[in-house]
Amino acid sequence: MSGFVLQDRDGTELLTVTVPGAVVRLLTIAPVLVALGALHRLAPDTPWWPSSMIVLLAVVAAAVPDSAVGLLTLGGLVAWWFISVDVATPWWGLLVAGCGLTFHAALAHAAAGPPGCTPSWAAVGRLARRCAVVLAVTAALALVVEVAEEGGEPPALIVGVTLALVAALPWYAARRSG
Repeated sequence: MSGFVLQDRDGTELLTVTVPGAVVRLLTIAPVLVALGALHRLAPDTPWWPSSMIVLLAVVAAAVPDSAVGLLTLGGLVAWWFISVDVATPWWGLLVAGCGLTFHAALAHAAAGPPGCTPSWAAVGRLARRCAVVLAVTAALALVVEVAEEGGEPPALIVGVTLALVAALPWYAARRSG
C-alpha cells in the first residue's frame, strides 16, 4: 500500500503514513475528545487538567498501541466520567460507551500485526461493521433502560428482551468467527 514515506539520508525507511493507518490512529484519539466534550457539557465546572491528561494518554496510546497506555486511557476516561458526571441520561452514556468502544477497537486493530503493518480498507470496514453491531445492541439496551426508567418496574417482557439482546452478542461473535 502506498503512502507518505519518510527516509533518512541513507535511504532507511523511518516512517510510512498511509490513509487507512492514519484513520485508525485518528479513531484512537477522536473518540476520547468527543467523550470528554460530552463530559464537560454535562459537568461544565469540572477541571480541565485531568481531561487534558487523558487526551495526552490517548495520543501516546495511538503512537504505541502495543503498550498498556490504552488501558490506562480507557480506565482514566471511565473513572473521570463517573467522578465528574452526576446525572446523565442513558443516551449520554451511550455516546460515551460508543466512544470507548471505538477507541478500544481502533487501538486493538492498530496493535495487531507487526509494527508498521498497514491496515487495508477491507479490514477497517470489517472492524467498523462489527463495532456497529455492538453499538446497535448497546443502543437497544439503552432504549430498554429508558423505557424501564420511565415506566417504573420493568415488565417481564422488557427483562426478557434485554437478556436476549445480551445473550445475542456472544452467539453473534461465535457465528462470525467460526
